[in-house]
Amino acid sequence: AREGRRSRRLTSRRPVPRKAQAHAKQPRNRARGMATVVCGSYERFVFGYKLDGLQGGGGGGGEVPSIARSFTTDAHLTQCKSVAAQGGFIASGGADDLIRVWHHNPDGGLADLGTLSGHEGTVQCLAFHGPSAAVEPTRLLSGGVDGTVIIWSVGKWDRLKTLKAHRGGVHAISVHRTGLVAMSAGADAHIAMWDMKKGRVAHKTKMKVKPELLAFTPSGSAYATVAGSRLTITSAESGAMMGVFDAPARVMCMAQSGNDNLALLGLEGGNIVGYDTRAAPHMPALTITKAHPTRVKGLVVPVDDAEAGCATGGPAGGPAMLVSASSEGIVRLWDLRTAGRGGAAAQAQAMGVTTARDDPVAEVKGGGRFTCMATMPSALPSSIAEAVLTERATRDPAEMAARRKQDKARKLEKAREKAATRQVQVQVPTPKQKQQSGDAKKESKSQAQGQGGQKQ
Repeated sequence: AREGRRSRRLTSRRPVPRKAQAHAKQPRNRARGMATVVCGSYERFVFGYKLDGLQGGGGGGGEVPSIARSFTTDAHLTQCKSVAAQGGFIASGGADDLIRVWHHNPDGGLADLGTLSGHEGTVQCLAFHGPSAAVEPTRLLSGGVDGTVIIWSVGKWDRLKTLKAHRGGVHAISVHRTGLVAMSAGADAHIAMWDMKKGRVAHKTKMKVKPELLAFTPSGSAYATVAGSRLTITSAESGAMMGVFDAPARVMCMAQSGNDNLALLGLEGGNIVGYDTRAAPHMPALTITKAHPTRVKGLVVPVDDAEAGCATGGPAGGPAMLVSASSEGIVRLWDLRTAGRGGAAAQAQAMGVTTARDDPVAEVKGGGRFTCMATMPSALPSSIAEAVLTERATRDPAEMAARRKQDKARKLEKAREKAATRQVQVQVPTPKQKQQSGDAKKESKSQAQGQGGQKQ
């Protein structure tokens, strides 16, 4: 009787209330003021951090910003060299020649989507791309020390194209916001521009020194390259040099977001500097003194809503928030509207106060020796969130229960078939089979002895 009542409850579909339908149109998982930061480490692990209380362009904020670790996963056999994140997807490339892929849900769940193999060497750079930053990506680009750039389809994870890019290895990859072109920098001191529709190189430029970092500016009208301690801004249309900036130390990482006005650089000595690309290159617009003890290995601008973009208000009208990571396993969140403004800590160090440094808004310790960094909004893209909510509001509980029952029966049948196959392979011989095999051995032995006697 209980089972009958339960089945009647499952099969009886109630109409969705108007209030619930209206609520389904509004994506509930738009985690305002929240972003996810992903860090790869030398110890082969990938770490995930949740940023909350961001003063984001999506209307978040109003709370005290905080940062906390959300997940840790054993990603590679050796060190992780590159990470990328967009639209809920996370990818990491390692020195084991492999690419690992996951999907990160807004509730913090991490689903393993598998492993991609195609490079014959370390995967040094990764980049997702989609029609826009507010939707799920459709392509994943990877570059390795084997000198190739591989284009993967997101979802099916098929290898669509393998491009022979650079001799000696690919250092960096960047995809234009339109998705029509991509750029790569390699150990052969060339910068290549790729036609993504035709899948071939459109133009190559020989540089005087090997570029280590490469990225399109947010507007896509120019691209930035780093070699040693020098940052160069070049027009993507004409190839004319738009600005050259010499940092006080070797540049380990860079970041730009919101607009093209502010270029942020993480230095080997632990400082972070920002240059106004419209001004003279002599003085930085921002200096965060001793942001980390030794070297800054990653810089990203957190965004809580990809459609609205990052909140501005920093120097030169740049982003308001910045996240940095170091080789000591420390992740720090900075408010660029206050940190490094005026260079008070830098002036104190110039006067002999070696312990002077700027203070972050929040920080978390205990990670690995970080090698790379990426970020994305914690919420799913709006189109995906609306589809999920609509499905949840309209799906039939009885149909879902039947589907789960079918999946369970299918898995059980596969397990039985696998067990039967294993039993056939490891079947113990019967006494009759043992006697037959023994007789066969005796007969073969007697034949061998007879042949030996004939030879003698």
